[in-house]
Formats: sequence, C-alpha cells, structure tokens
Amino acid sequence: MSNFVETWKGIAMALGRSERWCRYMARRTSDPLPVFKVGGIVRLNNNDLEDWLSHQRDRSMRGVPALQPTGEDVALRLIA
Repeated sequence: MSNFVETWKGIAMALGRSERWCRYMARRTSDPLPVFKVGGIVRLNNNDLEDWLSHQRDRSMRGVPALQPTGEDVALRLIA
C-alpha cells in the first residue's frame, strides 16, 4: 500500500475538505499543508499529514482560553 495520497481530489477526500481548501492551505506562507509535486502530480506523505494535523490541533487548542468561573451572574444584552 502506498504511503502517499495523490491528486488534489485524493488529498481532499483524505482530509474531508474541498479541493479548493486544500489548495489554499498548501499556498499559505505560515505552516502550509505539506504537499509536493512529482512529475506534475501533487502528493502528500501520510506521515507528514499526521504531523501537520497534530500541529494544527495543538495550535488551535493553545488559542482557546480556559473558562474561569467568577461566581458572578453574567447578563447578556441584545444589541439590535
């Protein structure tokens, strides 16, 4: 069995995203999707994909602030 996912369609299916999203993520300047081309065919190594996904999960979890109970009631105000 191959250790690579080939074509944008295959990469999109592996990630459960659209081809457009995959191409966008590959063109990002900071932490792009780790794809490369071989003879005009785009490829993604499964091990690189797992590392990249793990890094993305860690990065997204760092940005989530922990909820601190204050003991106060919070009133929500509707702004129309």
